[in-house]
Amino acid sequence: MKKIDKQKLKETAKKTGDKAVNLLSNPNTYKVAGALLLVYLGYKVVNKVADKVAGEEIDDEVNGTGGSTNGATISQQQANNYAQQLLDAFNSKEPLYGTDEEAVLNVFKKLVNTADFIRVYNAFGTKDYNGNNSPPTGAWSWFDSYEKRNLVYWLKSELSPSDGEVYQVVKAIVNQSGFSF
Repeated sequence: MKKIDKQKLKETAKKTGDKAVNLLSNPNTYKVAGALLLVYLGYKVVNKVADKVAGEEIDDEVNGTGGSTNGATISQQQANNYAQQLLDAFNSKEPLYGTDEEAVLNVFKKLVNTADFIRVYNAFGTKDYNGNNSPPTGAWSWFDSYEKRNLVYWLKSELSPSDGEVYQVVKAIVNQSGFSF
């Protein structure tokens, strides 16, 4: 075992004590400590205020909507693909912003029964909707207002009776699936 030199220990303790006294006698030490404390408290206050302003997330989605997918003629992968095609059709930008009704109709013509629609509905889930299409990304998103909406909401918002055949086909399938269109 190593023997501790008491004299050396006393000298080290005295040096440490002297440095602590010097540090505490320096007025800049208190300024730095005060600044760090203010930054920390400011951070905590800003976070509390931000939480109060944002509030709790609103639960505006009913769980379990949709229905049975028993008897579906499409696979889950096909449902995912169709859901993405529908979202892309809603966000169409050619030549101007608007829904690509032909793409929507093409997807709905591939749905053989209500279980197929329910499978696509479930795959679509809820997507951010700003009243026209998906909201912008990046800095522009701060200037937009949007909420997560399900496929039936998107379809009802994006299609109208003036869309003719696509409206009639979509309305029939959605209504047969247990939703109101």
